[in-house]
Amino acid sequence: MTEPIEQTAPSTNGHAPGPPPPVPDLPPVEAPSAGFIVQLFVIPAVVVFVVILVWLLFGKLAGGERDAMEYVRLIRESSGNWRAANRAAFELASLIQNDPKLAADPKLLGELTDLLEHNLDAVEDPEMTRYVALALGRFRTLEATTANGQKVDPLSALDRALDAKYPSGVRIAAAASLAEHAARLNGALDDPRPVAALAKAAEDGEPALKQMAVYALGFFGGDAAAQALRARLDDGDRFVGYNAAVALARRGDPAAQGTLREMLSPAALEKVIDLPSATERRSKIEAIELEALLALQASVAAGKPDLAKSLRAEVEAETKSGLVGVRNNAQALLKSLQTGP
Repeated sequence: MTEPIEQTAPSTNGHAPGPPPPVPDLPPVEAPSAGFIVQLFVIPAVVVFVVILVWLLFGKLAGGERDAMEYVRLIRESSGNWRAANRAAFELASLIQNDPKLAADPKLLGELTDLLEHNLDAVEDPEMTRYVALALGRFRTLEATTANGQKVDPLSALDRALDAKYPSGVRIAAAASLAEHAARLNGALDDPRPVAALAKAAEDGEPALKQMAVYALGFFGGDAAAQALRARLDDGDRFVGYNAAVALARRGDPAAQGTLREMLSPAALEKVIDLPSATERRSKIEAIELEALLALQASVAAGKPDLAKSLRAEVEAETKSGLVGVRNNAQALLKSLQTGP
């Protein structure tokens, strides 16, 4: 499951990773500054310290020092102690992600679904509610039963968490969890409730929510999801449109052709990607081009090559790209068009 294409805020933290730029001429040799010494010794030491803490945390989780249901109990009983509840919810989400047995446990999923429903009745701690919503996406099943044997529906809880009355962080977490379940089921999830909720969030949410909602819609099957994606191709937020185009391209939908043509044009992207540094801009452009090429490769592999064939000229131009990843993927796509699925 690839990451959504997101707007990168004008800062020193560009979103999309990419290869480093060409090495510039070496600067004159200067005596190391105090800041350099801090970066060279203190910062790596801090990183090592954090890595050790994370290793110890996961060692405790894997060692069973606190079982999953105890985390649920701690979250339920931490009323007023939000720091403890947040930590327990975060650790539980990490535990589920790293333990396949827990990720397939209907009772644990049922208890967390019930907990999310309870939290949504009155969101007293948005951060904890966000972690619980994220935890639901870590499961490898949608079968959910509470401790007393009552069946509950995780999709219904996540659908509800997308409502505009809830904090943005909770809504984004719900969309991310729906994306994980839909991606795991590889297009077999065709539920009108979350599709409708995601479509609404993609239409009137804030930028980060719209981008995640469209990304999630891309993994749902059915005509309703496809229609919602087509409606977002011309969204005022280009990254929303790019996510919609990538999702439709995987299906071989010709509606994505115009947006994909822009995504496969470095010159066009240079005009629309506004980032403060050339390095950030280059990384973002590379990420967008790669997502478009990979989506077209997926459509060809699925036996729907017509969209890729209609963009052959753009793909051929990308085989001359100065970016190795883009060039290699463009060549691979052309080869697949010649040989067929």
